[in-house]
Amino acid sequence: MKLLKYRPDAYHHVTFATKRRKKVLAGEVKERVHFWFEEIARTNGIQLLEHNSWLDHVHMLIYVGIGEDLSAIMHRLKGTCARRIFQEFPDLKHQIRENHLWGRRFRADEVPFEALDEVKQYIRNQEDIHLNRASQMPMKRLERWKDLVDY
Repeated sequence: MKLLKYRPDAYHHVTFATKRRKKVLAGEVKERVHFWFEEIARTNGIQLLEHNSWLDHVHMLIYVGIGEDLSAIMHRLKGTCARRIFQEFPDLKHQIRENHLWGRRFRADEVPFEALDEVKQYIRNQEDIHLNRASQMPMKRLERWKDLVDY
């Protein structure tokens, strides 16, 4: 019997970052990352209820069914997405000086059914949340990568 770290038959708010928190999730890269997450979820029967990203991290709301393993789901989503992104943007590895798109870890918090709408709204509003925070930071602290549009 396999011990699971995350409870199946539950909703999980998952967050994970780009490798070394590189701010690459902008413009076309962001669009394609979102496309691939949706496509991977659809073709693998993963119940991805909501997802959004900011420059250096991603938020997802995932339902993990009975007999499913959140760690395996995340491995599939992150691994396949990274492979596709590096195929589509061959210069990205050199540009960010990394061989991996995503950091190794992820964080998952179980979400009670009553809180689903609140978590979905929080995930949808990532741009507003972070732009609000950014307006209070000196601009020099925000990294920008060539060939990616400004946010």
